[in-house]
Amino acid sequence: MAFEIKAVCNLLAGVLFLIFLSTKISGAVAVSHASHRAFYAISISHVAVESNIVDARGRMVVEWRDDCDGWSSSQRLAVSMAPRDGEPVTSEVMMTSFETFDGKLFSFDSETRIGGEIVEAVKGFAERDGRGKPGRAIYKVPNGVIVDLPADTVFPFEHTIAVIEAAKQGQSRAFSHYFDGSQPEDSPMAANSLILGEARDASDGGQNGFGGISQHKWWAVRLAMFANDDAKRPTEQPEFEMTQLLQDNGVVRQFEFDYGEFSLVAALVAIEKIDSPPCN
Repeated sequence: MAFEIKAVCNLLAGVLFLIFLSTKISGAVAVSHASHRAFYAISISHVAVESNIVDARGRMVVEWRDDCDGWSSSQRLAVSMAPRDGEPVTSEVMMTSFETFDGKLFSFDSETRIGGEIVEAVKGFAERDGRGKPGRAIYKVPNGVIVDLPADTVFPFEHTIAVIEAAKQGQSRAFSHYFDGSQPEDSPMAANSLILGEARDASDGGQNGFGGISQHKWWAVRLAMFANDDAKRPTEQPEFEMTQLLQDNGVVRQFEFDYGEFSLVAALVAIEKIDSPPCN
């Protein structure tokens, strides 16, 4: 059961990098993104009869700041999962990252704990000459691991920009190879995003009562992430799937993480706008 919870936590760690976009990407269509701190309540949704996990409760806090040269982030997730037999197990995922606006550098640092014990950690950076150029990721933890990144690899901001722009243009799908630092043995991954219908008005659904920052149109986006084999071809079954209600300013109203036998929902319960710093 501990292995099952560890797998879920590792996938959640990867998911945390997938939810935001940048506004100052050179050579890309400008997308307005609000620096903000968002708070989410986590609960269990669908539970299959055969699922070993029968309940879950937790919280998630994500923060993104414009740091003049790029976007810095910090995220923390804590969730207690109850198995069918036995006591609930508490797990935590903590991570920070930074991505430059020019797309040349992406750094990452994350740690996963189960019952207070570290079960997974990654730390390192990825570098390349520019967008659309090949590069490589160098890990400090685990030490000595190097991942080659083909020219079509995108970092988290680029990926979400592609999804937002595809949605704005009325497209139903966006595909790319993707690197966020998590799961180095499966990286870069293949990300298949489906835009489920047209943009919804800000007033549609809930979670629009947090002031101007929540008064934006949004799309439902279904994301499937595939691990690559040694030949860098996507495997048939996704590592995980997620649906998010994504606003055009980068705020996510809700996530649903689908693990097959059960799913978790993270619903926005509070949000704070962060002022941008003075930049030269």
